[in-house]
Amino acid sequence: MKKIYAIEADCPACAGKMEIAAAGTAGVVSATVNFMSQKLTVDFEEGADPEKVIKEISKKCKKIDDELIIIT
Repeated sequence: MKKIYAIEADCPACAGKMEIAAAGTAGVVSATVNFMSQKLTVDFEEGADPEKVIKEISKKCKKIDDELIIIT
């Protein structure tokens, strides 16, 4: 299942780090960040709980930069 989330990222480098962090999270098949449109697209593994997975992605993003925000 794919879901698209609005994000707040100040720089393309941080957005790239966000994409890597999201893609490496358990329950995620793939993740892409579009810095220009401020969107995160996540393709979840079958059976994964999107709410739990997105919370884990948010935690990882906060470690990269406190100002990286995923709007759910």
